[in-house]
Amino acid sequence: MKGSCSMLYYRCIGAALLFFPVVVHTFASPSPTSASKSYDLVVIGGGSAGLTAAKFAATFGKSACIIEKDRMGGDCTWTGCVPSKSILASAKAAQAVKKASDFGIEVGSVKVDLKAVKRRIDDNIQHIYDEDDSPEALKKLGVDVLQGVAKFDDAKKLRVFASSGSEDGFIEVSANDGILIATGAKPRLPSISGIQNVNFITYEQAFSLDTCPSKMTVIGCGPIGCELAQAYSRLGADVTVIAPICLPGEEPEANDVVQSVFEAEGIKYVKGFVTEVEKNGEGHSVSCSGGETIEGDLLLVATGRVPTVKGMDIEKIGVELNEGGGIKVDPTLQTSVKGLYAAGDCTGDRQFTHYAGYQGAVGARNILLPLTDPGVITHVPGTTFFDPEIASVGLTEKEAIEEFGEKKISVAFKRIDETDRGICEGNKYGFIKIIYKKRGYKILGATIASPVAGELIAEISVAMKTGLSFDMLATVMHTYPSHGFALQAMAAEVYYDKLVKSKPILNFLKWLGL
Repeated sequence: MKGSCSMLYYRCIGAALLFFPVVVHTFASPSPTSASKSYDLVVIGGGSAGLTAAKFAATFGKSACIIEKDRMGGDCTWTGCVPSKSILASAKAAQAVKKASDFGIEVGSVKVDLKAVKRRIDDNIQHIYDEDDSPEALKKLGVDVLQGVAKFDDAKKLRVFASSGSEDGFIEVSANDGILIATGAKPRLPSISGIQNVNFITYEQAFSLDTCPSKMTVIGCGPIGCELAQAYSRLGADVTVIAPICLPGEEPEANDVVQSVFEAEGIKYVKGFVTEVEKNGEGHSVSCSGGETIEGDLLLVATGRVPTVKGMDIEKIGVELNEGGGIKVDPTLQTSVKGLYAAGDCTGDRQFTHYAGYQGAVGARNILLPLTDPGVITHVPGTTFFDPEIASVGLTEKEAIEEFGEKKISVAFKRIDETDRGICEGNKYGFIKIIYKKRGYKILGATIASPVAGELIAEISVAMKTGLSFDMLATVMHTYPSHGFALQAMAAEVYYDKLVKSKPILNFLKWLGL
C-alpha cells in the first residue's frame, strides 16, 4: 500500500528507540476487579503512530502505555504494508520467470504454490511483529501494553474494558501529561446495491488466501486495488479491475502507465462505476455503469479506508471531527479538546505508514516536552508499490497551475525507456515528471514511475525540504547508469538552458577577464 512500510518511521527516526533499557511492566486484559494505573503518556492504538509515540516516550524516560483492542502492529504489520510487499515480491519473482526469455534466458513453466507464498507472508509478518511490535518487544523498552477497549471519562482519564465488549470490570488509566489517539483506519465499504448479499473480501482478508482464485474482480483502482490486482494476476488469477480512473489524485500519466501495464499483463480494466452486485452461484455478477457485466469467483473491494473514531466516547468529551470523518487536529496535532492529541490515519489526513509514524513521534513530543513541533506536513511523499513503482510528492502539474498560474511553472518530463538504465533493463513503462517554478527553479512537486520510484522520490523530497533548486540538482553527482542519473541529466538540461539565456552577461564577464 501506499507508503514506506514495516521498517517504519519508528525504525527510521528511531532506530535508537529500540535499545533503551527502561524498567518494565506488562498488562493482561482487564479483570473483573477494577484497578487503576497512571502514566506520563497514554496511547490508544498500537499501529505505526501509537508504537512510535510510546517508544518516543521511553526514549526520554517517560512512562507510557499502549491500549490496543486487537493486535499490536496495526494494519501495516498484519493486513497492509508487510503482507502486501511480501506478496508483491512473490508475484514479481513469478513474473521475472515468465519474462526471462525477453532477456535471452529460457526456463520451464511457472508453477505457483500459494500455500507456500502464504507461509512466506506469515513468516515475514511474525518476524517483524516479534522484533518491533509485540508486547515482549515493547516490554524491553519499558512500555506497558493493555489489551482492551478504551473509553474516555475526560481528556486525561480512560476506562479500559475487555476487548470482548464486557463492561463488568475495567481498569482506570490516567495520563499525567496527555493522551494520544492513534486508532488508525479501516476499509471503506461502498454503497452498492446487492453487495451485502455476496461474499467479498477487503485488503484485510486478501493475504489469508491459500488458493489462487480463478476469476477475481477488483472494485477500485487506488494503491490497494492496483497492487493486489497485479499481484494476484501474476500469481495466476484472471483479474478484472473496475474503476473510473487508476490512482486518482496522481498525475494523469500515472493512470496511463497503470492501464498500459494492465493491458500488457492481461488484466482487464473496465472504466466506470459498479452499479449493482448479484450472487451468481458460488461467485458474483457485477454490473458496470457502461453496461458491461463481469462475473467472477472472488470479489475484492478496494475502495479506500475510513478513520476509526467510534467506540471511545470521544463525542462525550467534545472531540470534533473534520469533514472527512477523522479527528480534527490543529497543526500541532492537538484536538478540539485541550491537551488531547491525535495522530495518523484516524485524523483523516494522508494515509501513509511513514506519515503516521512521524505524527506519532511529534504528538508524543508535543505532549511530553516543552514548546511544540508541527505535526501536519504539506508535502508528504508516497509510493504505490505497483510494478513499476509510482511515487509522488508535492503538487501535480494541475495543482501547480491552479496555485501559481500556467505562465509561472515549467515541467521537465522524461520517459523511462529514454533513459540509459531503462534501456538496459528493458523498462517499457514509466516516466519522471518534475514540476518547478520558471523563476528560481524551485521544485513544486514530482511524480515518478520507475522500478525504484520509491527511492528516487526521497531525493526530490530532500531537495524540496532543503530548498535545493531543480537546476542545482545538476551539480549533485550521481552514479551512471543508475536510475537516479536521469534526475541529474534532466536537471542539467535546465541548468544549461539557464546558462544559454545568460550568454550575453557571461560573454561580457569573459571579456572583462573574469
